[in-house]
Amino acid sequence: MKKILLSLLFLLIAQSAWSAGSCTQTATRMPDGFYSVKFICTGDSSNGSIPNTAISNASMGVISGSHWLYTVSAYPTSGGTAPDAADVFILDANGEDLLGSVDGGTTAKKGLNLIHATLKNSTFPFSNFMQRYYFPPVTGVLTLKVLNQATPSPNYTVELVFGR
Repeated sequence: MKKILLSLLFLLIAQSAWSAGSCTQTATRMPDGFYSVKFICTGDSSNGSIPNTAISNASMGVISGSHWLYTVSAYPTSGGTAPDAADVFILDANGEDLLGSVDGGTTAKKGLNLIHATLKNSTFPFSNFMQRYYFPPVTGVLTLKVLNQATPSPNYTVELVFGR
């Protein structure tokens, strides 16, 4: 009986580990000092979510103190499961959303529906306080946060481009 219970417990834990969403990152140095970080994401198999994902230490070593956030784009990953509309937040080290959410990352402003089922959408960073677009310098770790993605196992890419 113990073996059966342990086996069932193992299967439940393993299933939850297999279903969790995740993102991998690729980074590219571009001409004229621009730098791109792509988050290639697959959402959770039950609810489409991903955990908040910080830019890698290697990329932060290149951009911190020398670059500013230029654009944020989102699009379905080619050949994958189409996502539904979802909100994107780019949080700085202090928790401020660089796309202008009004309440610290639960109600999107310029990141609202940035993820689309078939199209690429892009935005510049936006200051809710100043009510204008701006280009914030990168001085600490940036974190991708996605909310309201409900398609099981969606595949999408969020690309951040940094200028110098």
